[in-house]
Amino acid sequence: MDALRKTLLAEGGRDGFDSYRVPGLVVTAAGTLLACCEGRIKEGDRRTLLLYRSTDDGATFAPRTVLAEPAPGQLLHNPMLLACRDGRVLLFWCSDYGHLYLRVSRDDGCTFGEARNLTGVIDGFRKEWPVTLWAIAPGHGVEMKNGTLVVPLWLSRGENAHLPACYACLYSTDGGETWLCSNVVPAANGIGDPTEASVAERSDGTLLATLRHEIPGVRRRAFCAGGPVHWGQPWLNEALPDPICGGALLTLADGRLTFVNCACGDEEALERQRRGEAVRWSLNARRDLTLRVSGDDGKTWSAGVLLEQEAGAADLAQSPKDGAVLCLHEQGWEGGNCIFTHALTLTRVPLALLR
Repeated sequence: MDALRKTLLAEGGRDGFDSYRVPGLVVTAAGTLLACCEGRIKEGDRRTLLLYRSTDDGATFAPRTVLAEPAPGQLLHNPMLLACRDGRVLLFWCSDYGHLYLRVSRDDGCTFGEARNLTGVIDGFRKEWPVTLWAIAPGHGVEMKNGTLVVPLWLSRGENAHLPACYACLYSTDGGETWLCSNVVPAANGIGDPTEASVAERSDGTLLATLRHEIPGVRRRAFCAGGPVHWGQPWLNEALPDPICGGALLTLADGRLTFVNCACGDEEALERQRRGEAVRWSLNARRDLTLRVSGDDGKTWSAGVLLEQEAGAADLAQSPKDGAVLCLHEQGWEGGNCIFTHALTLTRVPLALLR
């Protein structure tokens, strides 16, 4: 009988880290599953970037490897993987919300080359947005059918804060040698300060992006389309509840799209806002992680499959073995607070469940 299958990847308080956050997941051209995350130590907010590798479709993982360790006082964050059809794997990450780096693996994720500093590319956005701090979105980047590489990110014009913010992306038409800037997508149409995004290619060769955003009184998922050069205006999908948390999109081999997020409208926080309280979310807002499928390029979505009750950020890939959808997600809350998750879990969802 078709059923969900769960594999615990990393558990907070074990193997040297207090928590494991910000999951990213890709399948390489050779069929290897690569998972990345931040290993966090509470004292000093120290974050180490980690990689887990599986050659048996996620049944087991080799001992983790360290992708990057912080220098004293340095904050590393937002690792992102991008698997190319030519076999390369690109690893992106940020430091201190002001630097961007790239390393490339040519041996299926076993090792990565020297770091390349891409920070200067961000200057291309300044004509549209007065950037003060920024980061790539956690999760995975994509290679389009035409070979264009796309990396979603967000840009802030705040001081020591992530807001006000806008969505944008970097793209490359030469395999990652040079990177260009898209237009920016600021708050509009009932959407406030779009930040962490995930992108997927639609049947017509354009892109769909799903956006984390926040604005008082609204707890619905945001999207925009177009890209990678020009993105259109964002819109809200009123049918998809969302509690201000990272979600993920993926194009399946059959052309359908999948989408995962914590499907909670957080009515508790909305009611408190209506009473005049300055609250961003409830302590239990990041719950009911749900995986949905769309056969019409994201216009409508299925009722979905519940993957986890206590959850957080998530990312998606597809099994090269049987086409099952693989979701790497934060799982379990510390002290009843959904912002502090306990573990990373890989959930395998048979295609037969996605209807």
